[in-house]
Amino acid sequence: MKNKVAVVTGASRGIGFAIATELAKMGYSLGLIARSQADIEEASRKICEQFPGVKVIAAAFDVVDDENSKEFIRRVCTELGYISVLVNNAGVYKQATSSTPIEEVKRSIDVNFLAAVRFVQAVIPSMKKLGHGYIFNIASLAGVEAFADTGSYSASKFALVGYSSSLAQELAPMGIKVTALCPSWVNTKNSKGAPVKPEQMIKTDDIALTVRYLLSLGPTASVPEIIIRCK
Repeated sequence: MKNKVAVVTGASRGIGFAIATELAKMGYSLGLIARSQADIEEASRKICEQFPGVKVIAAAFDVVDDENSKEFIRRVCTELGYISVLVNNAGVYKQATSSTPIEEVKRSIDVNFLAAVRFVQAVIPSMKKLGHGYIFNIASLAGVEAFADTGSYSASKFALVGYSSSLAQELAPMGIKVTALCPSWVNTKNSKGAPVKPEQMIKTDDIALTVRYLLSLGPTASVPEIIIRCK
């Protein structure tokens, strides 16, 4: 893919950090976002130490912040060039369904779904100018298969998967691909208390390698959705 510039949200740890590291290995310049300034600076330092030739811009803000999101994309385009890859990974997970406070439901929708929409709308002009691009929306198995205690989380991820499907169809003629990645339990901090042992969970590196594989496919191959199950 030409103009190897990628933006990754929720990039300071877990899936986001693994994907950012893999993209750096592939030679991508990176725009990295997380809520914690200390965490995103540490993640950026680790990547730069491992891949000295890679340019990294890191910022700390909440992805529900519309103005900060737009300004960050403008900054990346100015300093690194047009963005060819977007990884919408930032997310929140809360267990419960009928007892979930309405404010937590709103927060799930805003972070897990609407933030992705914000970033998509911000990077589309870059990808259109390039004539190609790839958008990865990190969804969940809970976004295609609901469970008893994942009400607001499932609702937000179902929305993201549906949005991804429509987006893939709309953008395909422009050379822009979209894939919703839908893993089950991944071995991250968010999986604490899961009914699956850590050694049985999906590794974050496996998600990163899935992104690498999809980026290696030719322009006529389209994969709108991938479900990854653990053991």
